[in-house]
Amino acid sequence: MVTKLGIIGLSPGNGHPFSFSAIINGYDDEKMKESEWDVIYRYLNTKDLSDFGILDAIVTHCWTQEEELTKILAGACNIDHAVKRIEDMIPEIDGVIIARDDYESHYPIAKLFLEKDIPVFIDKPLTLNVEELSYFIPFLKTGKLMSTSSFRFSDEVYMAKKNVNHEQLNFFRGSIVNDWEKYGVHLIEGFSTLTSFEPTVVEYQPGLIDSYLIYLKNQDVLQINCLGNMNLLFKMEIFNKNQYITFDVKDNFSMFKRMLWHFIRSIKTRNPVIDDRVTVNIMKVLIAGNISKSEKRQVSIDEIGL
Repeated sequence: MVTKLGIIGLSPGNGHPFSFSAIINGYDDEKMKESEWDVIYRYLNTKDLSDFGILDAIVTHCWTQEEELTKILAGACNIDHAVKRIEDMIPEIDGVIIARDDYESHYPIAKLFLEKDIPVFIDKPLTLNVEELSYFIPFLKTGKLMSTSSFRFSDEVYMAKKNVNHEQLNFFRGSIVNDWEKYGVHLIEGFSTLTSFEPTVVEYQPGLIDSYLIYLKNQDVLQINCLGNMNLLFKMEIFNKNQYITFDVKDNFSMFKRMLWHFIRSIKTRNPVIDDRVTVNIMKVLIAGNISKSEKRQVSIDEIGL
């Protein structure tokens, strides 16, 4: 049975509605090229026809804030229905992908679908609002909602997970472009799979770049460096007494595809892909980091509540 999906976008600088839809549906070469998402077009263009498609799913409906942009997305990604109102897709789909990283938009859009019992995938970060996070928790627990960074599913992180020494204390360091709220979550999500992720304290460290220390219950430490506006960099490092592991996360296509595969499968099983406590803890770390920066102090995760 075909799983019909809706996709919702767009936010500035984030082409996920195009990349996610193309990975599931395939794409029209000329129209994708004309969409001006050059990075996406280039990596899609390296793939074989057999690389596209996930399980039995198809993106059948799409919506963006601009009618003309919605038509461009539909044409580039072989989507049959470019709807004028989000609500128009609700009776027609089995699940929805909210492919926007402006977290302020997530709650009002997701609520429309969650309360109609339609499974929802939300692009990172889920929310930095405590009240909204509280609303989302029951849906995370039951598998009706999934929200994550694709770094969790990257080949590079999978390989590190096989090689890291979990019997020693580890120091994890990541450096990434842009800011804490939208891009720091990539590194936190990836590192959360490499240790027992029970954060206790977050500390902002001012300097030339924005740097954050995340202390874990098992005494592992994460350092997240947000480098602002510079050339693309997605570097992850692991240190312990006997190891130094370093790698860059580069293969967008494979990690997006693996992430979407898990969401589509969860629509059928209604089982959570990620422990709800991990997703909630990652959002609490982001919230604590913001407080630490604004108030110039260490912030305990317990202060966030929930």
